[in-house]
Amino acid sequence: MDEGGSFMEAGMARRLGTLVAALIGGYLLYLGASSETSPSTAFWSLLGGLVLFVATLFFLQRTYQPGEDETSPDEVAIREWKVARFLRRARDAAPLFLGVRLFLGWEWLTSGLHKFQDPAWLQTGEALRAYWERAVAIPDPPARPAITYPLYRSFIQFMLDNNWHSWFSYLIVFGEMLIGIGLLVGGLTAIAAFFGMLMNFTFLYAGSVSSNPTFIILGLLIIMGWRVAGWWGLDRFLLPWLGTPWQPGQIRPPGGASPEQQP
Repeated sequence: MDEGGSFMEAGMARRLGTLVAALIGGYLLYLGASSETSPSTAFWSLLGGLVLFVATLFFLQRTYQPGEDETSPDEVAIREWKVARFLRRARDAAPLFLGVRLFLGWEWLTSGLHKFQDPAWLQTGEALRAYWERAVAIPDPPARPAITYPLYRSFIQFMLDNNWHSWFSYLIVFGEMLIGIGLLVGGLTAIAAFFGMLMNFTFLYAGSVSSNPTFIILGLLIIMGWRVAGWWGLDRFLLPWLGTPWQPGQIRPPGGASPEQQP
């Protein structure tokens, strides 16, 4: 067999191996975060997932050759760590985000579907109203209220007084479902992760800890690697096509220059 064929086979084996590692990592995250998992199983699942992530990371970045960026006079002249740049920009880093995406996407989608099937969420919004009422309640001392910041409590109370629960519940239900779909298919991945984190913070400010800190950490990881987090997904095609506000893609705005004409 010629060298080209051997190289292609090695590349295919590498991709298959990292795909399997990503799927295992996503499943370990699911086990570690599931409320039905025993504490010992959750601990070993999360530890195993972390070890698998680190091992896969160092395996993939061994042959990575970072590009050269010139430091401007306004920047600190300290070279970026190779591993950090790999996570942010290397195509081979995509499978490392796949397991995280699948876990987060599944959690968001199933949460939204559960609310979608509940009339108290989608038809009347009473489930959201009850949640807000519990959040703004101020118990007798020495107990502490669920919401720490008075400004946020006033905002929730304002929404309660104006019956915003009747339509705001739609934003939550369909928002969770869209976030889940975006993460699962890798479409506009960083945007989906951002809005997921935004919802996590609103729940945290309302006094609900639950899995929100974990989701925020994983969401930050995806946003950090926004260029490659969805490379094994729709972003492989969407990002070059749509571009970014600072680098237009193949779709040109009215009167805009093509990417080739950009300075």
